[in-house]
Amino acid sequence: MKGDTAPTLLSAWKEHRAVDHHCHPLRRWPFQLTALELRSAFTEALDPEMAEQHVIHSAGYQAALHRIALALGCEPTEAAVLERRASAEPERYARQLLDRPPTEVMLVDRGFSSAESFTLQEQQRATGIAQHEIIRLETIAETLVKTMNDPREWLAATRASLRARIEGGAVGVKSICAYRASLELQPVDTDTLGVAFSALRLRAERGQSVRLVGDSLCHALLFEAAQECQQLEVPLQVHCGFGDPDEDLAQASPLGLRPLFINPTYRGLRIALLHCYPYHREAAYLCAVFPGAYMDLSLTIPFAGLEGFRAMRETLGLCPTSKLLYASDASRFPEVYFVAASLHREALAEALGELVDRTVLSTDAAVDAGRQVLAGNARRVYRLAERMPAVGRTA
Repeated sequence: MKGDTAPTLLSAWKEHRAVDHHCHPLRRWPFQLTALELRSAFTEALDPEMAEQHVIHSAGYQAALHRIALALGCEPTEAAVLERRASAEPERYARQLLDRPPTEVMLVDRGFSSAESFTLQEQQRATGIAQHEIIRLETIAETLVKTMNDPREWLAATRASLRARIEGGAVGVKSICAYRASLELQPVDTDTLGVAFSALRLRAERGQSVRLVGDSLCHALLFEAAQECQQLEVPLQVHCGFGDPDEDLAQASPLGLRPLFINPTYRGLRIALLHCYPYHREAAYLCAVFPGAYMDLSLTIPFAGLEGFRAMRETLGLCPTSKLLYASDASRFPEVYFVAASLHREALAEALGELVDRTVLSTDAAVDAGRQVLAGNARRVYRLAERMPAVGRTA
């Protein structure tokens, strides 16, 4: 039965423009790209030895090379891909990849960017794709530490800053609590929070780096941000599962976020669980039982080879199609956005196609479900129609 309906679904979605609800800025072009830079874009590893010796032997990277080479009409080798890339006009090259398949809107977290990255305005002009900001919670909070006298004042100032940014056009907030603490959320003792904040403020006063870490600071901040997002009626994105070695994956299960789903204080809050793998089944469970839970698979799909396709199938076992969002989590290079976008459609077509082949869904229902996942759900969850004059592409 495998594959009987999937091509039909892919054909039906061919011109359907997606909403990428979680991604990062592209790097400004023109620029040259080395083999190690390309490899590094398709791994969460931080140690350069991984890119030098091992990434090229991963199923995800080999699949990416073959897909890029097919789009460029060259041999599926690093040398051929990089040669074709170097000889192309940069903007035309980028748009060729970003348009296959097409994306209509990017919701961008600039927390992962550099001086070489586009601003949102630059990226919209360069790509022709509408851009909207997702605020990174911890980055905002860290900038406020030095000028605050106590944690209550700091948390209030962070909420005020979030409110101002949302009123200024941002469409959501993202937390990277999983990179700084456990996701097993617990109430925070006032005295413990005070001690932790005093130590952080002392670092700021000494001119040392200010980096939020530890359960007391990160959990208190996340609870406050959740309440502010609930009042502002914007989604809160929470990184969970798959990520780089800066996080402790054993403590990154989305199940630890249960207090945000059961406490009446947060009733109506929409939480988008990012990445999720290998906890995608746990995330799917949360989506199946709590109205405010949503999820994506993002980098799981392009990085995990065939395992990413299996994760999509397992996710749709419990997660309603009205709760699954498309995200590339791509950054820096057009190749990553292209591979993520095309593989997501194929994984979605395989999973929904199997449901059609098993007579669980009709073909029309599967086509509609795919359109929900690719764009409709994000438009609804982020209320994009209310927050922008028009959702569309520039010339």
